[in-house]
Amino acid sequence: MKRLSETCATLYADLKDRACGDAGRLPPGGAFTKKTVNGGIYWYYQTPQVDGQRRQISLGRESDELLAKIDQWRTAQSDAAGLSDARKRLVAMLGVGGAHLEPGRPAKLLSRMSQAGLFDAGGVLVGSFAFACYGNMLGVSFGSALMRTSDMDFSLERELDIGLQRSIPDDLRLAEPALKWPPQLLPSAPPFNLIAPDGFKVEFLTAQHAATERTPVLIERFSVHAMPLPYMDYLLNQTQDAVVLNGAGIPVKVPDPARFALHKLAVSQLRPVGEKTKSDKDIRQAEQLLEVLLADNPGSAMLAADAVNEREDLLGNLILKGASRLPPEMRESLRGWVHEKVWDAELGKATPGESQER
Repeated sequence: MKRLSETCATLYADLKDRACGDAGRLPPGGAFTKKTVNGGIYWYYQTPQVDGQRRQISLGRESDELLAKIDQWRTAQSDAAGLSDARKRLVAMLGVGGAHLEPGRPAKLLSRMSQAGLFDAGGVLVGSFAFACYGNMLGVSFGSALMRTSDMDFSLERELDIGLQRSIPDDLRLAEPALKWPPQLLPSAPPFNLIAPDGFKVEFLTAQHAATERTPVLIERFSVHAMPLPYMDYLLNQTQDAVVLNGAGIPVKVPDPARFALHKLAVSQLRPVGEKTKSDKDIRQAEQLLEVLLADNPGSAMLAADAVNEREDLLGNLILKGASRLPPEMRESLRGWVHEKVWDAELGKATPGESQER
């Protein structure tokens, strides 16, 4: 890991403001339209596509504030081409400065998901592609081995008050036609991932609502099933805007980096014995993030730990087990912030355990 220059940090902040701002996520050549969904009026930004379909970005439910913003966006769209060129220059300058550029198929898929409105409608980029975003966000360059992956993971909120109905699989296949659903072996377990012939996968995940949930659940507004995973809600409860560096910059949403690091420590303890390589990668990603955060913004890690301590489950215990593989100083910091708990069978929840020597 190495530090990027202050210039890169400034360029990235400028790009994020432009790409993730209200007008920045609207591609040129479109028009504003509205429709009634379940009795509410929702506004969209609609652009034509070469495939003959129309792309819609959900802007939200009609309100005086939204209507005022639409007037501002209409004004900004008059110079959309110039704004896009400026963003492309910023991306190119960041690449020259050593920032991580996302190439090829992953960038095409992420661009399609961003344009489809996934990240505006409760979708969050997780896994190693989210980790790749953190280096640029935090002003560092991580080792390529920690960012290399054949899985692209999206975590989805189950229900939101948003007037968007869209087939995300269709959008993905427009960007990568080779993506296919795997064979459905059990009728009760529909597939939650799309797989290309070379093994590249796009997976859909969601927060587990009960320990008995172990099969994919339907996310109706996206026409996909998502696999419920324990502790995923911890990631979804706090997200941040980020930009994937490709073209004019691709606006996405990722989990808070401190929460991502602590969650990775827990996930490392949940993996089967046969996935030691993935478990090792979880630990290394958590370590790299915590190294930066403890040096630059330890308060963010403390807040992430506070959120763990407020939970009535054993997430903190898993984090502490994973932390046993971290360097001593980092491990002790987490042990001071994350509280160990015991399971109270009568209450059906975790409660603070007795202080013990570690």
